[in-house]
Amino acid sequence: MRIATWNVNSIRVRSQQVVDFIRKYKIDVLLLQEIKCQNGLFPYSVFNELNCAVFGQKTYNGVAIISKFPIEDIHLGNTIFKTDTSARYIDALTNGYRVICVYVPNGQTVGVPYYFYKLEFLDILTKHLSNIVSNNQIIIGGDFNITRSDLDVWNPKLWQGKNCCSDAERTRFQSLINLGFKDTPREASGDREIFTWWDYRNNSFNRNQGLRLDYLLTTSDIKVLSWQRCLEQRKLPQPSDHIPLLIDI
Repeated sequence: MRIATWNVNSIRVRSQQVVDFIRKYKIDVLLLQEIKCQNGLFPYSVFNELNCAVFGQKTYNGVAIISKFPIEDIHLGNTIFKTDTSARYIDALTNGYRVICVYVPNGQTVGVPYYFYKLEFLDILTKHLSNIVSNNQIIIGGDFNITRSDLDVWNPKLWQGKNCCSDAERTRFQSLINLGFKDTPREASGDREIFTWWDYRNNSFNRNQGLRLDYLLTTSDIKVLSWQRCLEQRKLPQPSDHIPLLIDI
């Protein structure tokens, strides 16, 4: 089975890119973040016979699961993050796996209220996962807005201690991974650069001034056969600032 994650930065702007990506790479399950539309405006029709589970929101956020297999037992984030109305989390069963699509808050700047909202979101997410990890084969895909280490930063000195690179964020992310998840791209790549996001400004992509913010994590009982970054998606007209990642299991 081939699973991909992609912060698409508006599904209505890039619906054809997503369809083409699914076809080209023969994706079985796609986890989308920042769809930026309400459920009723999601372009279901372009996905033909694929199954879609959507947790949308007007203008901001929004997550979705697209699968060639039936999607069952769907849970939305507002049942887990009970005081949070933002559409940032959806999980479901598909083809025997619990797949989780998550869009972690950006945090803006270290020390501001939105940054502490991000830390609280991560704490709640980790507690939730600790309650379900022993009973499920889980695949988590999403934009975590965190660099796991300095290997994931184009200029660690410049970014030291800043949002997405602070110790508090990294410690929480590591606590989540320590529940029993594998970070396959990093395990397979050693110290190699594997950025997934580049700012639209300053010609950042062509200069490779990026960060690794996107992850596919699996429980340790899932055998991952291969993984891939889809860099050519960042070269398309009107691209997302993130690229897709995929794994084969």
